[in-house]
Amino acid sequence: MDSVASLVSLVQPTNLAPLPALLAYTQSLGLERFLARPKRGYSTLALSVVWLVLAWRGSGRPEHLGLLSEPLLVALLDGPRLPDPATLRRSLAYWPVQAVRRAVEAAYQAAPARRTGPIWVALDAHQLPYWGRGKTAQFTAGWSGLHNRSLRGYRLYLATDTSTGQLLTFLLARGRPRDHLVVAVLARRVRARLGERLGGVVADCGFTSREAVRRLAATGVPFILGFARTAPIRARLASLSGQQHRWRRDGGAIRLGRCPWDERLRLLALGARTPTDQRGPWVYLTNVPRLGPRRLVALYRQRWRVEQVIDELVHGHDLNHLVTYRLAPNAKALGLRLLARNLALGYQLAAAPTPPTTLAEPLAFRATAVHGLGQFYRDQHGVHLFPLQPKPAAQWHLPWCSITVRHPVA
Repeated sequence: MDSVASLVSLVQPTNLAPLPALLAYTQSLGLERFLARPKRGYSTLALSVVWLVLAWRGSGRPEHLGLLSEPLLVALLDGPRLPDPATLRRSLAYWPVQAVRRAVEAAYQAAPARRTGPIWVALDAHQLPYWGRGKTAQFTAGWSGLHNRSLRGYRLYLATDTSTGQLLTFLLARGRPRDHLVVAVLARRVRARLGERLGGVVADCGFTSREAVRRLAATGVPFILGFARTAPIRARLASLSGQQHRWRRDGGAIRLGRCPWDERLRLLALGARTPTDQRGPWVYLTNVPRLGPRRLVALYRQRWRVEQVIDELVHGHDLNHLVTYRLAPNAKALGLRLLARNLALGYQLAAAPTPPTTLAEPLAFRATAVHGLGQFYRDQHGVHLFPLQPKPAAQWHLPWCSITVRHPVA
């Protein structure tokens, strides 16, 4: 009876019952080669777990660490308590930006490759606003489509898989960098990661300057870009035949001829989908010669995926929050949030027996894979977890924290 009473006294409640399975998936991908750095006290791997759990719970702010005061998380980290917010913020100094970027890319490549056919990648940028006072010289003003005006802050460039919404790579820059340099860097980075599986890249007209197109064409990566309706383009649209106008008016795509400043590229035109939509026509620029205009426009329409990803990151992973006044720590903190998103999507892909048609967004994913009531106790053999919802027996080894979690038969 004394042993039973002592065991009952060790049992503690938790609201993170599903978390060990997610951490086991994360720690099975070999990301420690990017995130492990020599350090006294809490290891950088344990601190990266805290950053990831913060992102999965919807916050990227060290000052919200008190919201993670969960006894299960403390037990999983194999420490007497969670690190304090200052320790967590200082931990950003231990990871190089390139290492965090490679961890994001490795998490994408580790997802099950069940798809056939080429992979198209959408490129876009998001202005991270700086709402503080002072330090304005360190935050250059840049265009923010979300707020429809120019804001001070950093510029985040994302390369997104248009099929799954996972992030292939990212780049955080100061203010308004030159897009013709960034688009070529991202295209080369994406091609290095995907190789022959890369179908091409799509981007809006914000990336379509003459120098950007010239540099992008020099990389050899196929692309479809939005094209501004300049005066020569409007004149060309006005000179279309009656049949071409009918095709375009009915939502069809037509060829518009060669690019006015590069004969190797061609233009496409697409009308509105409905007769009452007065926003069109839209014009696109491409270097893909073998596909017809309808197929090219269908590929370009997948660009909406990156817009959805940015919206999910803003509302589900606290994307717009900056942790310091310096570029490098902010790039690492944002990279860990992007890593958390890739891991969340990869976890769903790995758990599904067949390729899923839909993937849970951050709020829905949090409700099923992060939050969940249960009880646990810890002994010399590890952590014994008892979720409130009965589940099959399982065992997970978490090498980053040198602990094993056992879920006995319900």
